[in-house]
Amino acid sequence: MTNQEAWKIYKKYLSAWNTTSIEERLKIANEVLSENIEYHTARHDLTTGRSLVIEDMATFHERFPGGHFEIGDISSHHNVALLTWVIIQADGKEFARGGDQITVGSNGQISKITTFAPSVKDPN
Repeated sequence: MTNQEAWKIYKKYLSAWNTTSIEERLKIANEVLSENIEYHTARHDLTTGRSLVIEDMATFHERFPGGHFEIGDISSHHNVALLTWVIIQADGKEFARGGDQITVGSNGQISKITTFAPSVKDPN
């Protein structure tokens, strides 16, 4: 997977996070996420299935009305990519940056996502 290919699928994935249309969100999620995706975040232990990802998308809109995600940067090799995401608030100001590691299956869908909360320079 090239950086361009990873960017394209991740951009499509973030478009599901960014839309307020439930129907569009489900359509995109079904297109880009494996049905049995492994999903691991700071809030959730490792879970399987796209339904929790879709629930988190809805929760994002409750917490950040008018907000959206943008891609910061990317690095990829083989079928794994590391991407930086940026939360932009409704007023256009950056709220936070974090990261996702995604694995893309042979079917072209994201089969695993590990999300990292915003990083800190020095945790001490």
